[in-house]
Amino acid sequence: MIDITRRPAPIFSGFSSRANAIISVAVILILPLLMLFPTLAGWFAGILTLIGLASLFHRRDIRPMDWHFAAICLILPVAQLWNMTVMGWAPGVLFRPTHLLWGLMIYFLIGHYGFRRNSLFYGACLASVTALGIAIFEAIYLGNERVFGFGNRWNAVPFGNFSMLFAFFCLCGGFVSSEKEKLMKLLLGLGGFACGCTASLLSGTRGGWLAIPFLVALCFFFNDRLSRRSKGIALLIIAVAILAMFAGSQRVRDRIDVTKAQVTSYFAHPASKAVQETSTGLRLSMWRWGWEKFKEHPYTGVGLANYKEAKAEAVKAGQVPAAFDGFANLHNEFITALALGGLPSALALLAFWSLSWKFFSSKLKSPDDDQHYFALCGLVTVLGTALFSMTEGLFGTSPGTKAIMLAIALPAGALRYALREGRTTTHAESIRRL
Repeated sequence: MIDITRRPAPIFSGFSSRANAIISVAVILILPLLMLFPTLAGWFAGILTLIGLASLFHRRDIRPMDWHFAAICLILPVAQLWNMTVMGWAPGVLFRPTHLLWGLMIYFLIGHYGFRRNSLFYGACLASVTALGIAIFEAIYLGNERVFGFGNRWNAVPFGNFSMLFAFFCLCGGFVSSEKEKLMKLLLGLGGFACGCTASLLSGTRGGWLAIPFLVALCFFFNDRLSRRSKGIALLIIAVAILAMFAGSQRVRDRIDVTKAQVTSYFAHPASKAVQETSTGLRLSMWRWGWEKFKEHPYTGVGLANYKEAKAEAVKAGQVPAAFDGFANLHNEFITALALGGLPSALALLAFWSLSWKFFSSKLKSPDDDQHYFALCGLVTVLGTALFSMTEGLFGTSPGTKAIMLAIALPAGALRYALREGRTTTHAESIRRL
């Protein structure tokens, strides 16, 4: 049996099959394509989904970890279905969360045929470079205050957040490599990390910046391939570089100053319409409204099907600014779950993150470098999207939905393949070690 992730220098040497080679190329291309043309990347992912469905019927080798990942992909759509059976139907609401089922099929496709670790690493590096190119063009050449992707194909918030997420994929890969390729991987990883972080900085995405210290800590303290001394030195260098990057940016300082002023004004004058209509004031007003709705309907929320009507009534009654009527969520996934679906939806959301964390963290101690890298990327996705969703919706935009689906399915499928090849412990044994 050929080991697909050992070190052959040429990217296309040593593949176990033609399918493996094709999937590896697809993984390298789909992440930069996502940053540039998210709709086209969605069609690409749709093709992979259909092939994954076909491979599932062809191979039919269901394993314990497959049930675990299926639970991750199903729990949020099922919770929404449950709410609709009680509070009324709105099938369109399910469209974005069911992208996780696309991810399940892609997981099976990769789990059957595999791809090289280098494919995910190179794809993340290309995605970070692509994001930086778009950000420089939009923010510096065109002089735009925010970056909404190439041709406004993204929203500024998820564009900045996933630029940062893929930057951390690069950082993880730079510090998990064999001795033979260590220098090259380290330079590529640091370069990709710098590109993605700079793109996020130029996007003006304030909420995502809060995740940086947590993701840096995860990348180093959960990476047991580094000695304690190496972790300390690397952490210090990265921390100084990030602080210098953000402290030296007038754009960042302005965004932070505006946020501070808006938060202070909101708590000093929460009933002021002018204060509520600021960017931060609007979010705080929505969160307060959502919490009140949860207290009124703790077990069902207002209902996913009734959200449009409820927010229209709130605007008419003057409880929230008029701009609220145009928002698809409350810009905080947990408060949105409480307000629209009550405790069942909120518990499903917590279970989604908990099950996802357990799935990846159980493989983190694997002696295999490739499993360790895929597990790190999975944990970066879980922690990153959980923190991002504190100031935006988990499925708030179409490009962001595609991004989270790919960011969780690609490393999960790669882990499945590695375990199927029998290189390390089984999924059940990994879970028992936690």
